[in-house]
Amino acid sequence: MKKIILSLIMTAAVNSYAAVSEDSKIFTPYFDMTLLEAAYVPSEGNIFSGGNINTQVGLLTKITAKDSVFGLYNFNYSGPAFQPQDSKQFTDRSMSHGFNFEYRRSLGEKFRVRPGVSYMTDYVRSGANEAWQNGLYNMNSKGGQLAADYNFDFDRNGFLTAAYMVRNIAFPNYTDLLREFQNADNTAETSGGLQDQSLTQFSLRPNWNGFFAGYTVTQQNYKHQMVVDAHSGIYGATKQKDKSTTFDGGFRQKLWIFDLSPMLSYTMHRSNQNFLRYKSALATGFANMADGSNDITMVAKNYDYNELTFSVPVDLNVTGKWAIGGSINVIRRAYTDRGARDVDNNYTVAKQKNLMSTLTGSIRKRMNDVATMRLFYSLVVASSNNKFEKYMPSNYTGNSIGVAYQLSY
Repeated sequence: MKKIILSLIMTAAVNSYAAVSEDSKIFTPYFDMTLLEAAYVPSEGNIFSGGNINTQVGLLTKITAKDSVFGLYNFNYSGPAFQPQDSKQFTDRSMSHGFNFEYRRSLGEKFRVRPGVSYMTDYVRSGANEAWQNGLYNMNSKGGQLAADYNFDFDRNGFLTAAYMVRNIAFPNYTDLLREFQNADNTAETSGGLQDQSLTQFSLRPNWNGFFAGYTVTQQNYKHQMVVDAHSGIYGATKQKDKSTTFDGGFRQKLWIFDLSPMLSYTMHRSNQNFLRYKSALATGFANMADGSNDITMVAKNYDYNELTFSVPVDLNVTGKWAIGGSINVIRRAYTDRGARDVDNNYTVAKQKNLMSTLTGSIRKRMNDVATMRLFYSLVVASSNNKFEKYMPSNYTGNSIGVAYQLSY
């Protein structure tokens, strides 16, 4: 859930500059919609289907030669699909609505400032019969941001963007059922709000001639969630704080008859939250990581990890309308302190590492200047040295075939 929140917020902030370009028209509309439907065949379990809808609708209004306003609405639906380990279940569904309003002011020929406000609501369903409004991880986010752009090369679209944002994030339905069960004095009111947080983010992004890079720092300060003490195993007086630092880069280029758009990113996630593992409901023995066979084990820095992601999509343009595509996408997460577990739920001496690789082949057809359709097949191979998979799969293969339609202008 945390990863989904961060990715949505980062996408809204980073892409706001590039969404539409300034020109001489008073009104400049922006529309981008992608529809995807696919069938999924996992190595274990039943065949299932899932879809994805991502739509952005915006309008740039020019007030004066130096002043303009930009409004953007984003709708995203994510249905069942194969997921990276330790993220969410295959059957999870999410739906979000995001609104962003931005004022743009030019300061001379090369500088521009963009203050703005935003609001987003996110609905999550973990079961087929669960109502959208009752999702445990439903989330509301509101806040503001300030961005500044420096255009250092007009001919090759070279610019540098610095952005700072603040978000207040609330989970109105979240409650800790385990705390209510363990302590009869706790209620849904006193056990709720534990995921509520304030989020701040700073990013610096250069772009030039189709090449891009980024440096992003995200800080999450939880309002009510306390840290589990590493010695006593109970919640202490320190509030949870998470920090993520991300470096990314890539380019979009046309080389002869090939369209290339590789991307590489590296994230370091750190949290002061610890984890007290109960091997079973009747666990009584408390120990540290030195003896992984104990029923109760304290894992300090359980949520710290380093994650490397890279993707290499390539399209071979056969004709003006038809293209053959291929891509490889790899996600590798290495936990710094969390031990891997064996099939009996005992910790091993090795630190947990996850790897998910996706190979995709496709056929693309340009219907016209604004519409594109793509038929694709993907092979997913997920592996991990964590062999305890009672709640989420860590080692699996999967095949999927589907169709995607994009409309953009």
